[in-house]
Amino acid sequence: MSTEKMTIEVLPETVIGRIAAGEAIERPASVVKELIENAIDAGASAVQVEVEAGGARLLRVSDNGAGIRRQEIQLAFKRHATSKLRSADDLQGLTTLGFRGEALASIAAVSRATILTRHRDEPMGVTLRLQGGAVEHERPAGAPAGTVVTIENLFFNTPARLKFLKSEATEKRHIHWTAARYAMAYPQIAFALKQDGRERFRSSGGGQLADVLAKVFGLKEAKCMVAVEAVEARRPGRPRIAVAGFVSLPSLSRASRDRIILFVNGRAIQDPALSHALTQAYEGLLPAGAFPFAVLLLTMPPDFVDVNVHPTKAEVRFRDAQLVFVALQRAVREVLLAAADAAPAPDPWTGGAFSDVYVDYQKAPPQWPRRPADDLFDDAGLDETPEAGGPPSRPRTLPVLRVLGQVGAAYIIAEGPAGLYLVDQNAAHERVLFQKLCDESANGGIEGAQLAESQTVLLSPEDSDLLAQVENLLTHLSFEIERFGPNSYVIRRRPTLLAGLQAAEFMPRLLEILRRSARTPADAAAALAAVAALRRGQILEQEAMQSLIAQLERCPEPFVSPGGRKTFIHLSREDLAEEFRRR
Repeated sequence: MSTEKMTIEVLPETVIGRIAAGEAIERPASVVKELIENAIDAGASAVQVEVEAGGARLLRVSDNGAGIRRQEIQLAFKRHATSKLRSADDLQGLTTLGFRGEALASIAAVSRATILTRHRDEPMGVTLRLQGGAVEHERPAGAPAGTVVTIENLFFNTPARLKFLKSEATEKRHIHWTAARYAMAYPQIAFALKQDGRERFRSSGGGQLADVLAKVFGLKEAKCMVAVEAVEARRPGRPRIAVAGFVSLPSLSRASRDRIILFVNGRAIQDPALSHALTQAYEGLLPAGAFPFAVLLLTMPPDFVDVNVHPTKAEVRFRDAQLVFVALQRAVREVLLAAADAAPAPDPWTGGAFSDVYVDYQKAPPQWPRRPADDLFDDAGLDETPEAGGPPSRPRTLPVLRVLGQVGAAYIIAEGPAGLYLVDQNAAHERVLFQKLCDESANGGIEGAQLAESQTVLLSPEDSDLLAQVENLLTHLSFEIERFGPNSYVIRRRPTLLAGLQAAEFMPRLLEILRRSARTPADAAAALAAVAALRRGQILEQEAMQSLIAQLERCPEPFVSPGGRKTFIHLSREDLAEEFRRR
C-alpha cells in the first residue's frame, strides 16, 4: 500500500488493541501464562486450566483467589488498567507478577472472552461477555469467590496469527509446560491441567517442590536430582541473593536445554547467561552436548531486578548480572561436588583390559552397565563368519580386525591390515542393531516377545501425550502397550532387543529420542537401536568385543551410526609412523 498521500491519524482503539495483543499474546500458552499470573497475584491456593484443541478452540482458567469487584469488572479489560502499581516509581520494587494492565485487554481483543467472578467481600458475582474487545453484556451471577476466565476462538479476528500456530500437539505441550513451571515455582498452590477432557497434570499444593518435580519430570528423574539451597550473604553494596531448587546428578541429562527452568522472584524467565552459568557448574561432569535437568528459584530484592524489559515479561535485567551469575554457579557446583564426595565412583577397570590406565572422574564420569553384556550380543544380528563351504551372508565392508582391548570403558582397539582402528562401542553397536532391525522389518516384522510378567511404567504428562502420538510407530517396533491409569501404562510385549531392561528405564529415553526425530519407521528403528545399544562405561569381555567387531565388518554402512556419529577412527601405518617421527 502506498503511503505517499496518506495523512497521519491516530489509530482506532480496536486496531491499537490488536497490535498490543500481538506483542503479549503469541500463542495459547501466552494466555494461560497471563491468567495464571493473575490468579497467583489474587492470592489463589488452587488454579485449574482446561484446554480444547490446543487452546485455539477453548481455554479456561479458574482460581479461588480474591476475585474482582463488580464495579471494576469492565475496567479490568481496559488497556493499562491495573491494581498492581500507581506510579513509575513502583516499577522499581514490584512484588507482583503482573503490572502493565494489558493482559486481559490483549486477550479479549483477539478472542471471545467470558469472565465470571465474585470478590470475596461481596455477596453477588458478575459475568461479563466480550467479543474482539467489545462488551456484549454484563449480568449479575451467583458464584463462589474467585475468577473463571473462558477464552473461545482465540485469534478469530487475526487470521494471520491463527495461521502461524503450530500443530495442536505442539500447542498442548507449550500449555503443559507453562502450567508445570508455575506449579514448580509455587508448590503451595494446587494446579490442575485438563486437555480435551482428560486430566494431564495435577499438583497437591502441599508446598514441597520435590513432589511437584516427580509429577512433572517423572519419579525416576526426580530421584536423580539433588536439592540446592544457598544464600549469598548481604555485603556492603551487594544484596542478599538466595538460590534454591533442584538440579540433576551427572547421571541424568538431556541432549537439549529444555529442562533448565529458572525463576527470579517467582517469575519464570529466559536468560541465556544464567543457563550458561548452570552448564558451567557441570564442567567436567557431563559430556559435550549433554545438559542437566534443573529447577532453580532465585530470590533477591525487587529493586535489584528490572522486569519491565520485554512485552511477555519473560526477560529481566539485573543491576549486577555477574553477581547473580556467580551465585547460581557456585551454589550448583558446591552441591554437585558434595554429592560426588558422598558417593565415590567404583573402579571401572577391575577385570578389564588396560587396567593400569588412569581415569579422571571429574572429566569423564563413567556410566555403569545396565545389564550383562551377554544379553546384548545373543542373536544380535549378523553372522560373524560364513558357514563352511557356503557364501557369506553379506559382503564384507571392512577388513578382518583383531581386537586388542578396550580403553576408557568406551572404545575398542582393533588391528587390521591397514593399521589401527579405535571403535566407539556405543556408535558401532547402534549401527549393528539398526541393521538388524532393518533386516527384520523387511522380512516379516521386527522380532518381539510377549512378557511373562507385564511391566508398568509411569510417564510424565508430556511423555504420555507423545506416546499417544507415536502409537503406530511403537506397534511397528513390536510393542503392545495399554493405558493403565493417568500417565500410567502396562507393557505386555516389546522388542527382543530390550531383553533385560525395565520399562521405566528404556521408555522415557525412547520417547525422548522420538520427540526429536521425524518419526518415520526408520527413525523409530534408529531410536530403538540407540536405546538398546551398549553404553559408554560398560566393560566388555574379549569375546563380546570380537563379536561386535565381526558384525560391524559386514554392515552395509559401517562408518557411521544411524544418527551420523563416527563408529571408528582409522590410523594407517603411515599415520602412526608420521606421528612418531614428529618432535
